[in-house]
Amino acid sequence: MLASYTCDYLHNSGKVCGNACTRPEGCRFHFRSKKRFPCTDCGKPTGSASGRCNLHKRGFYTIRYVNKLRKMALEK
Repeated sequence: MLASYTCDYLHNSGKVCGNACTRPEGCRFHFRSKKRFPCTDCGKPTGSASGRCNLHKRGFYTIRYVNKLRKMALEK
């Protein structure tokens, strides 16, 4: 069976794996791994739900919590 896909797993260094594979999910090393996307602020690969790396996600969750408290205060 010929490899018809290329693994698009993003390493921590920012390089793509690029191995030839038979699965659209990725090569045999990375097909079960968590998908990574570039951070919205600095471009570093991250797998967090907020789309930000460890350095930048603290502000995201803090603002989200403050907005939740404000919304609860307005409902009272």
